[in-house]
Amino acid sequence: MSSHNSVYSNYSYYPLDTPTADTFLSSSPSGGSGLGNLSPSSSTTRVNTPESSRSNTRASPTSTQAKSIHPPSSQKPSQKSAEGYLSLGIEHHEAGRLKESAACFEKSATIDGGCAVGMLMWGLSLRHAWGCEKDEAKAFKWLKRAAEHSVEDLQAAKEGREALKNELVLAVYEVGQCFFRGWGVAKDKEMGVSYFKTAAQLGDPDAQQDLAFCLANGKGCKKDKKEAAKWYRAAVAQGASTVGLAWIYKPKYVD
Repeated sequence: MSSHNSVYSNYSYYPLDTPTADTFLSSSPSGGSGLGNLSPSSSTTRVNTPESSRSNTRASPTSTQAKSIHPPSSQKPSQKSAEGYLSLGIEHHEAGRLKESAACFEKSATIDGGCAVGMLMWGLSLRHAWGCEKDEAKAFKWLKRAAEHSVEDLQAAKEGREALKNELVLAVYEVGQCFFRGWGVAKDKEMGVSYFKTAAQLGDPDAQQDLAFCLANGKGCKKDKKEAAKWYRAAVAQGASTVGLAWIYKPKYVD
């Protein structure tokens, strides 16, 4: 599982034979109709526990990762734009200037309506007290807003949809973490698992591992080791560690 101090995923998108981001636009994580405010109607959750066999941790944002989410345009973003403040914030963060990075992420989240990744990074800064006062309730609101904003961007986009999917998946994953851990919102492990499942279906390896762990151990959902094995194998196919997972290849857990 990711540690409490984690902030950002080394994100890679691998299409799987699962629902796409377009499917998510018309359904909530729990399978209800309509996205609304990204609140699943059923409860389900995320795993950040020492029991987990996961060895991967979420890393701090890097300029390379930012470029993977925001493909370079023909023009550099204005320093006073939401994207400009996001880039500057990441530079400050990488240099350890957390107060400066937090200030930039806040501006990126709010100026001219903000950008989804800026909202995400401002929410994470608030959650982990990186350069600002810790406020988990406020952090949850910004993470949720980032997910909603990503959905709106994806609905309106004619190009660059792959990068927008990445924004959406990461935001959904972090909202799930809030529910699972009770960070800024009432703890609801079942609700968290619902968000993990959505992110896992969209190809996020971290979410796939977390969902698998929950299924294997009955955390926030009914125990189902065969389904858990399927999601562990999906994560392993994307480079996740196989330590302690020899069982997922046993015939009884393979379709």
